[in-house]
Amino acid sequence: MARGIQLKECKYEIDIFVGANKVRTVLNICYIHMDKFNVGTADNKIKESGSAITPIPFNISLRKNEREIGIHPRHVICRREETGSASACYGVKPKRLVMIPVLTLAQFNTLQEYDLKLGGTQPNTTIRVNHSNDGTAFLDYTIIHKVDQFML
Repeated sequence: MARGIQLKECKYEIDIFVGANKVRTVLNICYIHMDKFNVGTADNKIKESGSAITPIPFNISLRKNEREIGIHPRHVICRREETGSASACYGVKPKRLVMIPVLTLAQFNTLQEYDLKLGGTQPNTTIRVNHSNDGTAFLDYTIIHKVDQFML
């Protein structure tokens, strides 16, 4: 991602399994820092929680260490294709793979992994990622893997 991104404290929905049927439901809300240009209302952006639950005043983060104690947020691992459109981005060369936290349980359930066997355009398989410090340059990344939230 570009240098000088503008971080925003976003609401993240903590979910648990409830009942004998193991239905996932939102338990509480906490905070996570994200680039403010990656969060929005468009279908290809990450949507922030609109829940009326009062957030717990602590932050979680998406770390690569799987042994770290705490809440590991649900996220998608996305890939971009090597095209000429990367020239619109500035700061540093855009990453080929990125991990993006998904703030709401509903959006996580809607997003789909891209099926290489089907190919072509598939709904709910791309996320728009900002690559500038002012929100003017971005690339669309394809979701290759969804990772569910877990607590350690």
